[in-house]
Amino acid sequence: MQMISKSIPLHIEAKADAPDGTISAYLTTFGNNDVVNDVMAKGSLDSYIAKFDPSAKKLPMFYEHDHTSIIGEWTDLKADTHGVVGTGVLYTETTKGSDVYKLMKRNAVSSVSIGFRSADYEKNDDGGRTFNNIELVETSVVLNPANDQAQVLSVKSDDGMIETAALKKHLIEGGLTKSECEALFLSGWKGLKNLREADAHKETLAEALAGFKL
Repeated sequence: MQMISKSIPLHIEAKADAPDGTISAYLTTFGNNDVVNDVMAKGSLDSYIAKFDPSAKKLPMFYEHDHTSIIGEWTDLKADTHGVVGTGVLYTETTKGSDVYKLMKRNAVSSVSIGFRSADYEKNDDGGRTFNNIELVETSVVLNPANDQAQVLSVKSDDGMIETAALKKHLIEGGLTKSECEALFLSGWKGLKNLREADAHKETLAEALAGFKL
């Protein structure tokens, strides 16, 4: 099963008596249509929550979908009538974890995204899907919620999954170069960042050589 990502606005609660770095936030909400008319059914995470044991297997919290940038973990998950609330801890002893925690407290980060897999969903008349049961894979805190992500999710094949060719075409139309698109597919956001840094270095070197006179 292919992994699917969904984002919602990030509303953080930090209790005054909680240890530094502890947060509480909705990871997903029930019953509402997202931008591509997909819906999380109430109870869709019940089976996952029932077996959730962070001492046996952590549910990591990444930053900007970079799997090499772990900023924390979720320690408790609870469902209420609105959605699933996650209690987590930011690794404030790390630079990235501490920085993101400060951004959260200033409401400077605006979205949390979950990555999940599901084989239990129904197609809706409006073209979306209702997910009855999902398996969480990861979560990510992101700066921008996702007009871009919403557009990516709308590039779906008949079975509801993302078509690679259509997605690449959409990303290039959105401003990525062909090489940037390939770097993103091969190595994720880190690959795209590394490519852009390498291109910037080449430009700087070219400018320096252009100014060098024998």
